[in-house]
Amino acid sequence: MSGVTRYVHDDSGPARADALTATALPYPDGWFCLAFSDELPPGGVLTRTLMGEEVVLYRTRGGVLRAVRPYCPHLGAHLGAGGAVEGENIVCPFHRFAFDPSGTCVATGYGLQPPKAALTRYDVCEVNSSVYVWRHALGEPPTWEVPALHGPRPGVFRHTTVDLAGHPQMIVENAFDFGHLTQLHGLSGLTIDADPVIGEPTCTIPVTAGGRALVPSASYELTVVGLSTLAAVARLGPLGDMYVLLHATPTAPGRLHLRLGATVALEKVPFVPDVLGRLITDPLSQLFSRLAHHITLRDAAPDFPVWNHQIYVEHPKLAPGDGPVGRYRRWARQFYSEPVSGNVRQDPDRP
Repeated sequence: MSGVTRYVHDDSGPARADALTATALPYPDGWFCLAFSDELPPGGVLTRTLMGEEVVLYRTRGGVLRAVRPYCPHLGAHLGAGGAVEGENIVCPFHRFAFDPSGTCVATGYGLQPPKAALTRYDVCEVNSSVYVWRHALGEPPTWEVPALHGPRPGVFRHTTVDLAGHPQMIVENAFDFGHLTQLHGLSGLTIDADPVIGEPTCTIPVTAGGRALVPSASYELTVVGLSTLAAVARLGPLGDMYVLLHATPTAPGRLHLRLGATVALEKVPFVPDVLGRLITDPLSQLFSRLAHHITLRDAAPDFPVWNHQIYVEHPKLAPGDGPVGRYRRWARQFYSEPVSGNVRQDPDRP
């Protein structure tokens, strides 16, 4: 699946969070997902928005992934508007200037010596069937890596992208807002199996729950990746694993693209040769992945109107049962180049 669905709200109701007031939080630093891997096959070119600027993603015929500033250094043509991959080069549609994977101009459409010119490249990585681009307000290089969460055969994600008002920090905050899991999502028997270690750019929270959940399993691991990704992994015993990803990518002040994906990776059938076993497991994995994607959208949907109208409360009046929201907000400071004045200054976990 591809394309973007704009979240539609009732115009006669409350205004979107980005409509009346300026966002209280700046863009965070870190890795942000701009696509799922299947959206960018060899030879593919995509234009995506990240923090108010466009980024062109492309994959060479040999499979090399690149992210670049979209404008040709020759005369400013947009590489995403008619640019094409030819072999290992991306070719500008205007004068057919070609740029190799290093970004260097290696040919012109005239067949004459190319100028000393190069594309501006962004750091890009591909992990968990997702394409991430690094952005830092001060232009600093990556200081941490996105962890690999998949097993050996993660399968293809079924996914949807939703455009709505919001900020990535508030999306990721859901992982630590334990109170909303019972009140908004109707979970019962919620147990956090270990106190989340909030320190590194990523952390994992083991959860046990009944009732309706983002992952329909008795237990799963929820991993937070910076201020951009929530990843849930549910172990299905000998059957395999289910993976759910929520990527929050800021596109403009107070707006984001929420990419939701799910896949089920079934293990091989016992006592059956691998080739024959995959004839059974692959179709079932695709079927179950569609079901998992449907459940992901269903269970995330109650959050959409909240995020679309929610403002950032600088000094929240927290209560017992909320979860470690205050601790999370202090942890979130590491993803900003400058201190965020609105973050909680005292420990509000125990009001």
